[in-house]
Amino acid sequence: MVGPMINNASTVYGDPTKSPTVDPEVTVTPLKALGQLGRDVTSAEGCDDVSCDDYNSGEVKNAVEKSDIVFVCLGTGHWQESEGHDRTDLELPGKQLQLLKDAVTFSQGVPVVLVLFNAGPLNVTWADQHPGVTAILECFFPAQTTGTALLHVLTNYGGTSSPAGRLPNTWPLLASQIPPMVDYSMTGRTYRYFDGSPLYPFGYGLSYTTFSYSDLKTPHSLSPNHDLTLSVTVTNTGNYTADEVTQVYVSWPNIQFPAPRLQLVAVTRTTLTQNKPVTLNLNVEAATFALYTKSEWFFPPGVMRVYVGGQQPNQKRSVGSNVLTNDVIITKTTVENV
Repeated sequence: MVGPMINNASTVYGDPTKSPTVDPEVTVTPLKALGQLGRDVTSAEGCDDVSCDDYNSGEVKNAVEKSDIVFVCLGTGHWQESEGHDRTDLELPGKQLQLLKDAVTFSQGVPVVLVLFNAGPLNVTWADQHPGVTAILECFFPAQTTGTALLHVLTNYGGTSSPAGRLPNTWPLLASQIPPMVDYSMTGRTYRYFDGSPLYPFGYGLSYTTFSYSDLKTPHSLSPNHDLTLSVTVTNTGNYTADEVTQVYVSWPNIQFPAPRLQLVAVTRTTLTQNKPVTLNLNVEAATFALYTKSEWFFPPGVMRVYVGGQQPNQKRSVGSNVLTNDVIITKTTVENV
């Protein structure tokens, strides 16, 4: 294991002004837990601290060159992502990227897993595109039982610990895709108004299994300010029991005034065993698909397109499932108190 986050308890808690007092004695770091995976464990931080201004490639080489698997723990830490601090770019701090590249080179073809501890997106394009990086696990700041959680998810502990997290934000590909801080419009912000190609889209997340959606049923039409009820069947088509996060989005393809390109209106998590279809019955509250214009909430007449699946519709990256689509007709124009 290598990287400045492998055994530093304070780096997995986030902003110290917002978190409890850190007690290293009861904090399970990645090294403490993942060290249980092998009889002989070699490790090196490689950096003086999370900023990684001083980097020792020789330490990294000695730690990884005869390993069967390599975990590289990188990220930002609270010194860069906390109250009163702004990051000026998306790059990994200091020489962390060089550390990762060296770990891939020195390990000579064994699996390399990148484990990230950060609050906001980072430029991990190199890791995403390089075949030497087997997996990327985004942890954010899990706090006291970080290592235990990592051990469980990496080993599918108990047969029910397949990854099921989904990104709560759009992960941009380039810093230039982030609107200026002085621009207070919503243009380009969040998945609702983002028109570019992100590195990872909002709602994205992989599993050890795959899922299939079928038999989506929605009403043909809907009166304004009425909830939308729908049903859909989802099947675990892979080899492991896992949670699936079903996401329901809507869009308005023929709308004549500014509106979100997509709107998440419902989400639910379901534990699914292999090849046992489950029918989900969902109620989508009308308030979630009302639009705001001219100081009023508005239900635009015409087509409202409904998407149901394990990811955003039309995204370039697949999560191993499909997205179903139905059109619902909003029957008249009205302004409602929602």
